Amino acid sequence: MDAEDHGIRLLGPVELRWAGTPVPLPRRQQRLLLGVLALSPNRIVPVHRLLELLWPDRPPEGGRRQVQVLVSRLRGLLGRAGAGGEAAVLATGSGYGLRVDPLAVDAHRFGALAERARASGDDEEKAALLRQALDLWRGPALDEAATGAARDTLCVGLEEARRVVLEEHIEASLRLGRHRQVLSTLAGEVAADPVRERLVALLMLALYRSGRVAEALDAYERLRERLADDLGLDPGPEVARLRQDILCADPALDEPGPGGPARRAPLTGRSGDLEGEGMVLLGLGRMRFAQDRFAESAAAYAEALRCFERIGDRRHRAAALSGLGTVRAEAGRFEPAETALQEAAALFARLGDLAGRAHAAYMLGFLCRERGDDDAALSLLDEALATFQRIDDRRGEALLQRSIGLVHRGRGEYAAAADRSRAARRLFAGLGDAHGAGYADQALAKIHIRRGDLALAEPGLRTGLRVCSRLGDRFGRGLILRTIGELRIAQDDPSGAGRALTDALAVWDELELPLWRARTLTVLARLETGGTASAALREAAEIFLQAGSREAADLDGKPVTAADLGGNPVATALE
Repeated sequence: MDAEDHGIRLLGPVELRWAGTPVPLPRRQQRLLLGVLALSPNRIVPVHRLLELLWPDRPPEGGRRQVQVLVSRLRGLLGRAGAGGEAAVLATGSGYGLRVDPLAVDAHRFGALAERARASGDDEEKAALLRQALDLWRGPALDEAATGAARDTLCVGLEEARRVVLEEHIEASLRLGRHRQVLSTLAGEVAADPVRERLVALLMLALYRSGRVAEALDAYERLRERLADDLGLDPGPEVARLRQDILCADPALDEPGPGGPARRAPLTGRSGDLEGEGMVLLGLGRMRFAQDRFAESAAAYAEALRCFERIGDRRHRAAALSGLGTVRAEAGRFEPAETALQEAAALFARLGDLAGRAHAAYMLGFLCRERGDDDAALSLLDEALATFQRIDDRRGEALLQRSIGLVHRGRGEYAAAADRSRAARRLFAGLGDAHGAGYADQALAKIHIRRGDLALAEPGLRTGLRVCSRLGDRFGRGLILRTIGELRIAQDDPSGAGRALTDALAVWDELELPLWRARTLTVLARLETGGTASAALREAAEIFLQAGSREAADLDGKPVTAADLGGNPVATALE
């Protein structure tokens, strides 16, 4: 039977079709329930998770009973469709699941086709399989079913997977010489996501191979302007190198001849060109860091570092060390981060690179704050701030104002902390940087919560959450969700706090950031009692102790040692 006429379709409006017959799903929550269960086939989804997704703002009274009613109706729909032997709703004491062949769900069929394509060594086969995968999409994932926070939770990963597969299909098509065939698709995708550098680079290459050199260069300029306006960034080395190759009419960019692919794939360094390879890896490290893919970012920076060490390039070696130290610091690996950043700072100083030295000092100050050495942190951060002001780097100045405010907040100096956070927000706003302003608002909201000014905390957090979700900033989203959890606790809303903190934990687990998981567990423990709270605090204390973070001395008002891990301390979450 044709898979298109049989199964569950989530890549667009949610649909249930069995034996060629569409099954009506008139209620949005019915469609959403089917979507949630179908995304995790043959697995139990806890009831509390279903409640969070079906009613993101606040579950109604009797929410569990309403879930039971929705499940009962879904069983009836499957039965009337004649799917009873192939699809059934399972129930346990803790939740519900959907027994079904994963390939009867278009989202899983999409993933299977993509994996088959990646395993193929033949570009014709690869392109055909990827085209089949893309053809499964009929619109936004879970359209007219998932909205708001539920959409962010369920659909962001699916939409990103579609973009990656689209890029892979276009790359295969370009290797096959089909640059004109993909131009209209590329133009539409770039219009929808104008700062996605890989898409812009593919558009530039397709335009160049089509003889439209001026348009290829215009595409780069539009990217450069948009990155500067929206994010305060420059294009990465990969796309900048492609622009240079286009200006030079590099023969390596020529389309493949009848005998096979071009001599090199687009945007890869030339064989034996360690400088070029290192520059590409630097750009990759920066891009993966912006995507919150910390392990991949660290690996790219480490490889770039090896390239620059081999050719004795001190300036780019310092940049790779600074990037590597920054990633390690954000991921909670403080000792190796400090080693890399100190070496970077020394190199930048010898090179007379004020901006590089200021960034290294900023990150070293960040490490001192994370370890609880506030005096050293303020000294380093003040040094970096003075340098950024001297070279008129407004974005660097804004970042430093926010970071200095965090130190003051940790010391209970709320007036000074608020002044610094407001200064940061003014600078970000002056740059048109809504993303940075969202981080400044989060810092200010924490101060309002500490002072008991709860109504002042809410608006900035909501705005910041929307901005981070729109830009795909998972770290920022997790940070703000955690702060919303703290606000809900202060508002005596344990249900709302639990939802926000659980969602934050999911972000930290996805990003593999145990230190931030621990910080969220200490807040979540305030909502728990007995063994559940103790278990959360023991896990958090173990992570704090391993990382050497300041919180290791802030559980139960005394330093945490290995012996404490079996105890029952009371959390005081400081971050």
